Amino acid sequence: MSPYLYAIIDPSYVADADEAVDVTRAVLRGGASVVQLRDKTSTTRQMLALAERLQAACAGHNSTFIVNDRLDVALACGADGVHLGPDDLPVAQAREVVGDDFIIGGSAGTPQVARNLADEGADYLGVGAIFEARQSKPDASPARGVEAIAAVVAEVDIPVVAIGGINISNAAEVVAQGASGVAVIRALLDVDDPGEAARRLVEVLNSEAQPEP
Repeated sequence: MSPYLYAIIDPSYVADADEAVDVTRAVLRGGASVVQLRDKTSTTRQMLALAERLQAACAGHNSTFIVNDRLDVALACGADGVHLGPDDLPVAQAREVVGDDFIIGGSAGTPQVARNLADEGADYLGVGAIFEARQSKPDASPARGVEAIAAVVAEVDIPVVAIGGINISNAAEVVAQGASGVAVIRALLDVDDPGEAARRLVEVLNSEAQPEP
């Protein structure tokens, strides 16, 4: 299976909710397999309204929709899953609430944290930041380099998604370390043509896919 493009939609990069939906549709047409809504500033009702629209867009493309941080919003909008950071509801408690058929992602900076999250029931792990980049959130970790991916991949048996400064010029380095996917924000949202940017990234990921033995 080819590594996949995990697009993160952050409303702070666009003019309004309508543009967020348009960008989401564009990156889905470009080949994004997963879309995450990461909204740190809206009210709960505003976030829910946008989440419902993005969920509908993803459903129309048979793509996965994830809500960052907010399990309540994820459940209310019918999302496929939630991504929980270190300050959010613990993965183990979230798993008790949602059961086995709901996707839960966790953020792992080290192999030990990765193992703990996998044991608690995480379905996939986000690892970063991999490369230096303009901080897209105030609590972003410093760049860890591609070696951080390999270290986590060696520790767990669930998919590992790399994040942090990933773009068309360095995505191949990430995949070479065993990442199942790449999570991208700026390289999709801070460009003139998000759909074309997604398409080019997917081409790189497909070219790096290893043939089955």
